[in-house]
Amino acid sequence: MTKSPSKPTSFEDESDSRFPRARVLVVGGETSLADAYFDTPASGGQQRVVLPPDVPISDDREIFESIRMRRPDFVVNCMVDSGVDQAELDPSECRRVNHDLPVSLAIACREFGATLIQLSTDYIFDGQKDIAYFEDDAPHPINLYGQARLEAERDIASLIDQHVILRVSHLFAPGPNSFVASVLARARIESELPMIADERGCPTSIFDVARVISAVIDQLHSGAGAYGAYHVGCQGDASWLELGECIIAQARQFEALAVDDLIGISGGSIQGRAVRPKRLIMSTRKLLYTFGIKPRPWRQELAETVEKHYAMEGNKHAKS
Repeated sequence: MTKSPSKPTSFEDESDSRFPRARVLVVGGETSLADAYFDTPASGGQQRVVLPPDVPISDDREIFESIRMRRPDFVVNCMVDSGVDQAELDPSECRRVNHDLPVSLAIACREFGATLIQLSTDYIFDGQKDIAYFEDDAPHPINLYGQARLEAERDIASLIDQHVILRVSHLFAPGPNSFVASVLARARIESELPMIADERGCPTSIFDVARVISAVIDQLHSGAGAYGAYHVGCQGDASWLELGECIIAQARQFEALAVDDLIGISGGSIQGRAVRPKRLIMSTRKLLYTFGIKPRPWRQELAETVEKHYAMEGNKHAKS
């Protein structure tokens, strides 16, 4: 994915149009998820603008005023802090991003009649269920990150009816500071690569999440009133080890790697790592039945993500 051009911060006036496009304000416009969303087509037409980067997300009044000035139909929060380990070290920052910001957005959306699209996580569950989790299953987070996200979900639901919560799992993306980049960086210098094999989830591409966001907005703007929580994930489940194997296999098409073998290890063997559920499989049946959105195979999505990662890097690591 190439670097996106500068994103607009204000809407065009469509007051004279018989069919005005959905006005969508994106919070976290500098994130890879926002880039993916802006690159995703919308069948119903959407005006997409970003919250200016100089608006502090910790200032409730600034957020309120920014939404009042723009009067969006939808607010999409792309601020995805997946630092599960860091949350245990800095609980206040975890809460600021994963709870306080979504609640501030919900209050402003309620005031000005906008719908909030908020991302959440499968980590609101404890992973003790033998079969897939459904949206109405009882949550039981076992780390601070999951707890902050769950409290945000509950507070949003109590504040505003017009909300859609999208729970995602094992999110992956191209570019620096991503899981893909981390695996490749290690594979270039290590002959044996330890990867966690005893934690399973539903891998989710940022491009698939962007596709879901766009499709949901199109349908809600057309009159659907299907608010609430939904599970989003690619088809199938996998461990981090299996994700690593797929990344390495795809990457060998673009460069020679030092790694010879991937070694499965236990997540609990990593010192200082926050506790995580062992098995979190989420059913996406509600998303399919409500919006007609079908999941895509995770291997295909991950392979395409690796290709996009190399496209972003150019010939930096090309085979000689």
